[in-house]
Amino acid sequence: MTHTLYLLRHAKSDWKKEVVSDFERPLSKRGITDAPKMAAWLAKQADKPKVIISSPALRAYQTALIFSRGLDIQAQEIGFDNRIYAANLDILLKVIRAIPEQNKSVLLIGHNPGLDLLLQVLCRKAKPGSDGKLMTTCAVAKISIDCQWQNISNKYCQFYSLTRPKEII
Repeated sequence: MTHTLYLLRHAKSDWKKEVVSDFERPLSKRGITDAPKMAAWLAKQADKPKVIISSPALRAYQTALIFSRGLDIQAQEIGFDNRIYAANLDILLKVIRAIPEQNKSVLLIGHNPGLDLLLQVLCRKAKPGSDGKLMTTCAVAKISIDCQWQNISNKYCQFYSLTRPKEII
């Protein structure tokens, strides 16, 4: 029973916008450009995601909507989970362990440092790029999982790839 988990750090956000809180930071022009291109790339994968679970923070929400269009997933089918925003490793693992078993390929959209840590714990072979960064904005990590979602651990995970926007755009 192999599952595929895609981890996606939200697209580049706009730090220049005046917002009330970090939660309300929108995507930047670069984020709005990178996300559709990465979504189109992901849509070409043989085991592309059929389910999206995302942080509800504005930049992740906007990224999720762009990816849902690229993956032909209805926007109302996106699962927004408040726990993902500012989540630590334990919370992210709880979110993954709660995925229904019938969902074989899932895209989880979140933030750093949580996604970096999650990827490093599940897949020790995941290495930062030449810039020293692992999950850059709009980067997609692919993990093959040979267990039920509820049993996820590094024992059952195999790192497949880490693709950054600079590599395909």
